[in-house]
Amino acid sequence: MKKKSIFLQLVLAATLLFSTVTYAAEVNSTRDITVGSSGQMEMIGTIEPTIFSVTMPTFVPFNISNSLSTQNKVISPRINVKNNSNVPVQIDVAYTYVNLDKMQNVQWSNTGTVDANEIAIGFKQETAEGEMPTDLAQARWLHANDYQDMNVMILDSNQEGAMYVVGTLGKDVSESATFNVTPTFVVSKTSEL
Repeated sequence: MKKKSIFLQLVLAATLLFSTVTYAAEVNSTRDITVGSSGQMEMIGTIEPTIFSVTMPTFVPFNISNSLSTQNKVISPRINVKNNSNVPVQIDVAYTYVNLDKMQNVQWSNTGTVDANEIAIGFKQETAEGEMPTDLAQARWLHANDYQDMNVMILDSNQEGAMYVVGTLGKDVSESATFNVTPTFVVSKTSEL
């Protein structure tokens, strides 16, 4: 009997040694927790998943020429943009890669104002449906090989919009050479409308 009693005491001691104490906090109670003391508080958050979906072309060819009689020297197709999201979005240019290697002695202008050997390209929202802009008022100019936070368009949920490539060039810039401009667009939720 003594062996049985010692064995039960050892089992009970081992059970107590490896047991875990658990308890539940009151989730619906309110109480003050004094600074310097400890206590538990339940925090409940809500996640609202939002999927952004914007449709726009990935390649836009354009021609640029000093022979155009308008202030805007670029001919580009209409860039249709559609917000397929259920929330308003803004479309920004975060970075623009520019390669002028095939254009000798030509420099980029970030402002839209050009000297004889400079070129500038940007975007302008459509003001009259289906009409290429002739002036450069309110054009948003791309900065060559630099980060920028430039808004080009704001669209309400499920709204469509359009913009055009616009630009200008100095009188000494060759019209027969080619160059590449690759803007990086970023879409984000906006409250501006």
